[in-house]
Amino acid sequence: MKGPRLRALAIALAFAPPAVYAQAEIRPAREFTAFRGTWTLDESAGRGNIAGPTVAHTLVIDTTATELRLTKDGADPEVYRFDGEDTGEYDTHRSLALVADMLAATTRRIRRDRGYAFTNVVTDAYAVNGDVLTVARQLSVLVAPLTLKDGRVTDVAGAGHFVELENPNNNRQTLVYRRGK
Repeated sequence: MKGPRLRALAIALAFAPPAVYAQAEIRPAREFTAFRGTWTLDESAGRGNIAGPTVAHTLVIDTTATELRLTKDGADPEVYRFDGEDTGEYDTHRSLALVADMLAATTRRIRRDRGYAFTNVVTDAYAVNGDVLTVARQLSVLVAPLTLKDGRVTDVAGAGHFVELENPNNNRQTLVYRRGK
């Protein structure tokens, strides 16, 4: 049974149009070069405020075929991988997604208190239009009970849920940056 199927497949591939092979070729990596450069906060533009997360006055963005590196006000760079894998260590984790040509960089910071894991989820959606970089920021809080093992609380969180913030107006912010000369 395998012999006739294998022969049929070989014949089909031998006569397949070249367009089929062209679709399978690997294209050059997209490096999001429009995001690269030094960006300065335009304090006269933007709107909203989120208590807690700091706002960088200077952003340096570098990209490669595999990652985005954000340096905020000269601090160590935050690294985000284009393949969606988490980066970070300890209780801070970072991930990146492409959403409608915006790069959505999400940072999750976990703290544990009174048997629960509280995770601040800050998503910055970066969009470039010429020499203007717009960052749409959203803050969410995820709460999950920590699991028990042998009657003791562990560091492992169970299923969680997003909570309503005390002030719902404190969860969105738009920042505008201008490309440095």
